[in-house]
Amino acid sequence: MHKKPSIFSKVFRFIIIITVVALLSFILTSYGVPKLIIIALIIVSYLVFTAFWPAHIIYKSKSIKAIGRYINNNHKRPIFGYSYALATGTDQDVEVALKRIMNTYTEEDMHDIYGANLAIHQNNSQALLRHAEKIKSDDHRYYFKAYAYILKGKFMDAIEFSEKVRTPWMIHSLKAADAKKRRDLGAFKIEANKSIESALGIQRFVLFHTMRRLGKDTLQ
Repeated sequence: MHKKPSIFSKVFRFIIIITVVALLSFILTSYGVPKLIIIALIIVSYLVFTAFWPAHIIYKSKSIKAIGRYINNNHKRPIFGYSYALATGTDQDVEVALKRIMNTYTEEDMHDIYGANLAIHQNNSQALLRHAEKIKSDDHRYYFKAYAYILKGKFMDAIEFSEKVRTPWMIHSLKAADAKKRRDLGAFKIEANKSIESALGIQRFVLFHTMRRLGKDTLQ
């Protein structure tokens, strides 16, 4: 895998926070703003920087680079380790990261959704169906069942479930998987891009690197 981010990057971010806080305090004080208001503004600014901005990156960002920087700085957390492995690691790294999530988060849907992703990564349609059957979330269950039948080459059976999927990125992801299985590179690229464009945050990043890997396989 690529070289992991240095501890100095975290120190640098901390220095930036302290510098911004000091500068903000100096400016507001020079304008005669009461200390209580200054403290409140500093707290709000800190929360924006440490909580609200990361939440935006994780759930709403469209910037692959910004999401990638956040993942690089948090790759040791299992939930981000998978994304990091997709972007920078080998196939084995991806498998290890997925298994780590499954072992860490044992809640039913969480465990089986990532188990389904592992099955897709391993091209194991039977394991994918087993995990899909256990998922309570309708869209995820239909998505993974359709994906399993696409892997089997049973395209008509896949349609039965893909037609029930309502999440845009899932719809286009299934169409991309179908095109890949049929070795239709043109259709694959179109649907892969639509899938990525339909997603936000970490999901967008995961799709970007998943489709990049699938595209390479299609060319082989």
